[in-house]
Amino acid sequence: MRRDVYEAVRELLVESGYAGLRLDDVAELAGVHKSTLYRQWATKAQLVRDVLNASLVAHYPRPDEGSWAADIDALCGELVRLFRSPTTIAFIRTRAVADDPELIQGLHELGVRDMRFVREPFERAIARGEIDPGLSVETLVEMVISPFLARVALTRLPVDDAFGASVAAVLRAIARPRAAAGRGDGPRPAARAIPHRSPPGTRGAGGTWRAFRFRGGEARRGSRCAAAPCSRRGGPG
Repeated sequence: MRRDVYEAVRELLVESGYAGLRLDDVAELAGVHKSTLYRQWATKAQLVRDVLNASLVAHYPRPDEGSWAADIDALCGELVRLFRSPTTIAFIRTRAVADDPELIQGLHELGVRDMRFVREPFERAIARGEIDPGLSVETLVEMVISPFLARVALTRLPVDDAFGASVAAVLRAIARPRAAAGRGDGPRPAARAIPHRSPPGTRGAGGTWRAFRFRGGEARRGSRCAAAPCSRRGGPG
């Protein structure tokens, strides 16, 4: 009986949304008596909360491919499949319009649990030393899910394989493995001006010109740092 009821709720959410869902319609579609339904769930908020809880857990992807890059590719690929499902779309839109306090509380508890399956690849990657352990796992998790939610609930743009691959590529770039940073393709330290002896025969404010050597190389001839007079001691004008 419960399986038939849950399937009826999923179908009605896809067709009518949460606002149009009625327990009488659920009972009719599931082929059960209304009194049986009401004994199990006093309100539709309770019923929808239970359906959401039972439905999504079974379909959450949990990739474990052995490496950070493979895990994130697999995760985003599976999220494409999940977020293209009409049932998932209906559930997300139900969450977006929920105004029943009982349903909101149930969805909040469910949302906290929902994020656990996304955390796992990041936690494994940190344990293996593949990504920066100083990054916030919570923020990375939100960065995975948010693009998919935006497409389903806001822009209504397609959620396809190319989109999933794009999200994965961005995440790999943000959470760059340590080895990549050690190859010199990470951000360089900011240049710092170091005053040194003025070239002979140059003049400027206060009777001297100052050339500046930058860490990592000499300032180019004719550049502002090499030719402009200093406005204060120890720095270019």
